[in-house]
Amino acid sequence: MAKVMISLPDEFLKKVDRVAKAQGRSRSELIREALRAMLRDQDARGRSWKQALAPLRAPEEQWVGRWDSTDIIRYHRETRHSCDDSR
Repeated sequence: MAKVMISLPDEFLKKVDRVAKAQGRSRSELIREALRAMLRDQDARGRSWKQALAPLRAPEEQWVGRWDSTDIIRYHRETRHSCDDSR
């Protein structure tokens, strides 16, 4: 197992030591578990974001470059103005 040296503020390290003692763990074990949880959460967020976007990929590939939103906006603007002109 590799060893890593990190710097922590004294007060923070005291909190870490108190929690480790209360849980009957070593300082290293507590820090390892905290890092595992953080990495697990980060991986889960990345996967869920990618999974949420997956259904949008096919329509995006199908429609990009095939229609122009400007034409739709122009159509609605012109039909709205024609209704206003009939007042």
